[in-house]
This record gives sequence, structure tokens and C-alpha cells, in this order.
Amino acid sequence: MRPVIINNFLHSARILGDAAEKLRTFCVEGTAPRRAQIDDYLSRSLMLVTALSPEIGYDRASRIAHKADDDGTTLREAALATGYITARRFDRIVDPKAMVHPK
Repeated sequence: MRPVIINNFLHSARILGDAAEKLRTFCVEGTAPRRAQIDDYLSRSLMLVTALSPEIGYDRASRIAHKADDDGTTLREAALATGYITARRFDRIVDPKAMVHPK
């Protein structure tokens, strides 16, 4: 049975390799990130509100997230509208780049 198993394994590996090549050729090559769209998604991400919790408290941070979600605005706009935090302080605390690459 070993020759049959080896043959089937090699056949499966060949199919997988061909599929990976087609994926690279037709789906990956030539693609580029749309920075404006990425920035928009990032600014609307409600997960960033977790950075505010230690600074302004969980309840206020939760209200900001709910307001942003209900109004369809960015987290920053909702935070400034509530008056719980200033723009300068928000920008210092909610820095996605620093959250991904902490010091």
C-alpha cells in the first residue's frame, strides 16, 4: 500500500502547488492596498475604544463606542462630541500604530 499512498500524496502536493501558483498569479499579483479605505476602516473601528478605558473609565468609553456606532461616525468624532476627552488627548491615547508596535 505504500506506493499507492506515496502516489496519492505526491498527486495532492502537485494539486496544492498548482492551486497556490494560480492564487498568486490571479489574486495576489498586481494588488495594492487602498490606503484611504484602510484609514477609513481604522478610524471607524470601535475596538480602539479599549485604549480609552484606562484614561476615562469603562462606562464613558462604552458610551463613546455606542454613540459612534449609533450615529455612524468615527470614534474620534463621537469622543469629541461627548466632551469626555479633548482632541489632543484622544490623538495621544488612541494611536493605532503605537498600539500595534508598542515601545
